[in-house]
Amino acid sequence: MDSYILQKEKLNNFLDSLKEYEIWAPVQKDATTLFEVIRDFQNISLDLNHQPIISKSAVFPQTEPLFTFDNDAAIKETSPKEEKDTIVFGIRPCDARSFKLLDPVFEGDFPDPYYLTRRNKTALIGIACNEPFPNCFCTSIDGNPFSKEGLDLLFTSLNDSFYIEVITDKGKTIIDKASSHLTQAKAEDTKEKEQLAKASEGKIKRQINLDGIKEKLAAIFEHAIWDKFSSKCIGCGICTYSCPTCYCFDMQDESSARKGRRVRTWDSCMFAEYTLHASGHNPRPTRTERLRNRIYHKFKFNIDNFGVPSCVGCGRCIALCPVNVDLIEILSTIKEAE
Repeated sequence: MDSYILQKEKLNNFLDSLKEYEIWAPVQKDATTLFEVIRDFQNISLDLNHQPIISKSAVFPQTEPLFTFDNDAAIKETSPKEEKDTIVFGIRPCDARSFKLLDPVFEGDFPDPYYLTRRNKTALIGIACNEPFPNCFCTSIDGNPFSKEGLDLLFTSLNDSFYIEVITDKGKTIIDKASSHLTQAKAEDTKEKEQLAKASEGKIKRQINLDGIKEKLAAIFEHAIWDKFSSKCIGCGICTYSCPTCYCFDMQDESSARKGRRVRTWDSCMFAEYTLHASGHNPRPTRTERLRNRIYHKFKFNIDNFGVPSCVGCGRCIALCPVNVDLIEILSTIKEAE
């Protein structure tokens, strides 16, 4: 596929050419960068020094009504087919890869029409990580700060321009709609991009060798390390809510006097209520069992079921944990456990 140059001063014009899409992009609110639907392109924040909150809510909303009902038992389903084609702009390569890990979960024995319809309607425009964040370890999990996996277009920030790589037919359709603002990339542009990619990979300081991790976990289910690491966990769930590959959800009915709705909301395996039975029994009664389950899910069960860890090495769970529970430290300890 071809490569193009977009002058940074023309970014708003590029996006304006795509106004038939619903565009999600990172915006800065107080000290936080998060993804939301953009109405004014001036509000986009592509600060490569600030890691944005996950973008998966564009496809898997944190709160989502599935159907409504009334006193006459009339049910009206919410149809995701009515939603517009969507672009998620400015997504990091690790987050784009996370959608590839979520897809087989929602495509399983009972395909999820809500997720899958949105996913099929969504194009991902990534921005390469010229400067990886301090806790990034994507290269330890078959990732790369310039990875194209899961993306339709990849932007790389040069000095005054973006180098754009077309990856899929969906990406080519987007380029065709905005072609008047682009020029063909030259050989020197490609060379500069490749130099940035090589330098970026070398800036990732945190590493973990995951060879044999699944087999090691199979042997240490009752090990004392789970008490050690869970002793400072406060069960806040920020590790799961900030994770691009977590997908646990709950169903709740909300009703008033005459009508109601059933809502799907994100949930967390780190919450005590997550496995609480109606009988009052809880098979994961303490944070020890809950933290252990989170690690087993990502680095054993997901490998058993789908062949890969359920982690992209973004490092958010490390950076955002209020009590400094460090995933890489946990994995390193597991590797050395006897």
